[in-house]
Amino acid sequence: MKGMMNLLERAGLVRREGEAFDPDAAPASGDSGDAALVASQAPPRPSDHGAPLANEGPVADVSGLSLAQIYASAGVAAASYPAERLLRLLDGLKAMEEGTRRQAIAAMDAADDTWTIADPLHDASLKIAAIEAHAATLRAGVTQAEQDTQMTLGAVQQRQDKSVAEIKRQINELEGLLARELARGAQESAALAATLQSRREAALRELESLMRTVGQFQALVSQFKSAGAA
Repeated sequence: MKGMMNLLERAGLVRREGEAFDPDAAPASGDSGDAALVASQAPPRPSDHGAPLANEGPVADVSGLSLAQIYASAGVAAASYPAERLLRLLDGLKAMEEGTRRQAIAAMDAADDTWTIADPLHDASLKIAAIEAHAATLRAGVTQAEQDTQMTLGAVQQRQDKSVAEIKRQINELEGLLARELARGAQESAALAATLQSRREAALRELESLMRTVGQFQALVSQFKSAGAA
């Protein structure tokens, strides 16, 4: 392991703890030490030995659960070499060309008996399955919510249609009642006006008759007063 790490360091493929990684720098000396990697928090994506080792962004979590909670809920056990660690390694070697980066990863795998490239890939597959199952649950929840909402909206629309029909029926009845009341009021007003007019005309005729009688009496009195005076 020590000799392999020295070889990678001299080839400029890894750096020692505390040193900045520079793929264009001159090879380092043959001192012993472990290679340090630049940290990256991006979650893993599945791959295999033949496909490029991608460095994807984090999977969005819209449920409020953290990725750790999603993994725990799915029963994903802690891996000896998690996929996130491989992603950090890829991030530390991102300045390399794809072929050189593959060679570096393969060399580290061969030099360290505690893990193989299959370990983080298997961990990534389990976590992908957990995320996809969680996403399916979210989608199913949204679908169910849509169905429930549509049913509720249908009930609301049905209730509204019934209420509107009843209100319109009541409005029609009130409009009919209003029309009848206006007609009755008009008839009663016309009858009262006609009665008043009849009384006026009758009173006028009676007054005219009375005034004629008064006139006759006044003429009679005036005639006999004139005769007595003579």
